Amino acid sequence: MSTNITEATLKNFQKVSFAKIEPSGNLIVLAGKNGAGKTSTNDGLEAALTGHNGRNIKRPIKDGHGKATIDIKLSDGSTLIRGYTPSGTTLKGLDAEGNKFGQRDLDARISSLGIDGRKFISLGEKEQLAALLSIVDLPFKPAELDAERKRLEAQRLSVGQQGKALGEPYADPKIPTEETSATDIIGAIREAQEQASRITDTQNSVSFAQNKVEEITAQIAELTRHLGQWTEAVIQHQAELEVMEKPADVTGLEAQLASVEESNASIRANNQAREQAQRKLELRTEYEALTEQIKALDQRKVDGLAQAEMPIEGLNFDDEGVLYQGVPFSRASGREQLIVSCAMIMATNPEIRVIVIRDGNVLDMEGMEILQSMAEATDFQIFIELVKEDKGDEEYFFAEGELV
Repeated sequence: MSTNITEATLKNFQKVSFAKIEPSGNLIVLAGKNGAGKTSTNDGLEAALTGHNGRNIKRPIKDGHGKATIDIKLSDGSTLIRGYTPSGTTLKGLDAEGNKFGQRDLDARISSLGIDGRKFISLGEKEQLAALLSIVDLPFKPAELDAERKRLEAQRLSVGQQGKALGEPYADPKIPTEETSATDIIGAIREAQEQASRITDTQNSVSFAQNKVEEITAQIAELTRHLGQWTEAVIQHQAELEVMEKPADVTGLEAQLASVEESNASIRANNQAREQAQRKLELRTEYEALTEQIKALDQRKVDGLAQAEMPIEGLNFDDEGVLYQGVPFSRASGREQLIVSCAMIMATNPEIRVIVIRDGNVLDMEGMEILQSMAEATDFQIFIELVKEDKGDEEYFFAEGELV
């Protein structure tokens, strides 16, 4: 349900002596020279609906008078009277059934941004963003999305720093990965030496047996029996010697043993380089994966914003604040800022749909037409001030505190 002003009467309020306004459309132009009473009228409407603001309204009673009143009639049958005397201000509100209501009841029926068309403009960047987010229905929570993005960025930064710390390790593909065992080489040398010793022992046995043969030959008469035995021994040992495996050449093994530690050191260093290269590859893969997650998060935000219905086309936001047509809201033109600010009030969908604009001259004809179309589409009344030297087609033209 929307409620508008059907009649507003001001008496002796600020510079207005008397003014009665009965709006017939959505855009109500209050024209006149500076100081004629236009701003006082809008101040009165705001004071009646949103409460007296002593900071903005220093002297509510017109000079030379003892009291002032703003009498408002609304389309739902309710009335309210804001009264001023030297001792202070009062508000009297009655609904269509004659029940009393106060400022708290009025506050619940007007926009959270009030009725001042420039209210949104006057907010700080963070407050503007908070106001926009309170209106727009998003498929995500911006704070949670931003926190997740910062977490991923921090994680990605750490991964990048680790990769940078590794430098560019080089692993020689020609160097084997397994180190040579010195124990194995020593064992091979020892086995070869033992085999050589066995061969030497056997050779000595052959020599000894040959000596015995000569001795027996010399004593052939008495040692015939022994000759046969030792002849057989010679044959046996020679047979063993012939089937024995030749000992390995330990010259190469001894050279390998001398260089094994140097070789193993190279293998260890090369393996470490391989590990670092693999770790860097893993970190690069992790970094790229985190980058893709951040891109997906950003895309989710873009898609969510694309689905969101903004109060006006071209309105958006980032981490810093509200954007309009892709640039910070503070850099938009005065006309654009005013139109957006009014759109924000309209988007809060209040019951009492009234906006006052004190600097209407910032709008060109196109801006006025846009504002009127917006007001008609949302059933808002916009009371807008225009500084004009002479009366034209305006329904409400002020001169010396009165309508002419």
